[in-house]
This record gives sequence, C-alpha cells and structure tokens, in this order.
Amino acid sequence: MAPEPMPMQDQDPDVTAAREAHAEYLTAAQEARSSYRLSDPARAEAVDAAYTAYLEALQGAWDRLQARRRKRLEWLETQVPTGPGIPAYTSPADRAVLMAAFRAAYDKATDTDRMGRIRLLQEAERFDDDAARRGALTAIVDFSEMHTIRDWVNEHLTTARYLDEVASLREAIAGRSTRPDHRLAVQAMRPVRAPDEVRQPPQLQRLREAAEAQRQALSQSRARSRF
Repeated sequence: MAPEPMPMQDQDPDVTAAREAHAEYLTAAQEARSSYRLSDPARAEAVDAAYTAYLEALQGAWDRLQARRRKRLEWLETQVPTGPGIPAYTSPADRAVLMAAFRAAYDKATDTDRMGRIRLLQEAERFDDDAARRGALTAIVDFSEMHTIRDWVNEHLTTARYLDEVASLREAIAGRSTRPDHRLAVQAMRPVRAPDEVRQPPQLQRLREAAEAQRQALSQSRARSRF
C-alpha cells in the first residue's frame, strides 16, 4: 500500500505534537516556579525535568516526521523504474541474464544523445520491454534530463505532481528547504532557549547546598533543644 502523501504542515500530526509539547512545557515550568510547596532546588529540578521532557518530545516528533517523509519518498522513487530491478527471489542464473539485459540497455542509452534516449524509451514502452525501459530511464536520470522524465511521468503515472513532491521531500529530509510549509514545521520543532535553571547549573548546585545547609542547621537546632 502506498504511504499517504504528507499533509500540509499546519495539519501534520507530528507538527501538532511539537506545538503541544511546547505548550505543556511552558505550563509545567510556570507551575513549578509558582509552587509554594516546593523548595528552590525542587523548583529548579522540576523546571529542568520539564525542559528535558520537552526536548525528548520534540525529538520524537521530528524523528516520526522524517520517517514518514522517507517512507513516502522511497515509495515514490520506486514508481519510476530505474536500476536493474531484479527481485530478491530470482535464481542466480536468471539474475545474471536479467542483469546482462539491463546493462546492455543502459550502455546503449548512455552511448547516444538525448533524442536517442527518448527513442529508446519509446521503443521499450512499445514492446513492454522492462530491461530496456529500466536501462533507458536510468540513463535519462543519470543525465538529469528532467523534461524527459516529466513527460514519462505525466504519461504513465497517476500520482499528481510527482516530480514536485519528490523534490519537496528530498529538500525537507535534507533540511535545506526554503518552502514556507517546511519552514513552519522547522519552527515548530525548534526548541526554545533553555531556562535559567538549565543554563546555570552552578546556581542549581548553590540552591541545593543552601537547602542542605538549612536542613543540617535545623537538625542541629532540634538536637540541642532536646538537652
């Protein structure tokens, strides 16, 4: 079954999850800071824990988003038959025959010009010759003859805007897309700056030491009061 196309990023479940993680972190941090039941070290530790959980949630959302992108791209790439395309269950003898047929078709396609490759592809389609088709298409892709690929895609595939979708997914996976829709996802996944409780660990340590000193002083005071 074909993986579902990627939705618009403002409707993507993992982008939504990232936004929810952001809101949950802000709420948890605010509750920790305003809690009168917590000591200063406990407040700092609670904020630290909330921020750590937030980062983990963002990473999980990003990993899931990228995995869905890769799965969709891998499926799309199989729709243009390039490479030998020999099934894994093929016997060694048959594999050798199929590989030889593909290599012969590929070499023939690389030894001609663009129009020659178009004619070879048309001939392969006419006779439904899979090895010749794969050899011609592989050479056409290697020569980056995208107009020829686009014409073939428009004639043989039902996937709308195939090449645009492939390009979009490749850019998004590589992290070099400038498309507004992709920027929206990147912004949602980008963590906010670490809070002071995380960025200033010495301060947290001082709070812990102060609390421990206070506990010891209180314990000593109680011990003296017994005598």
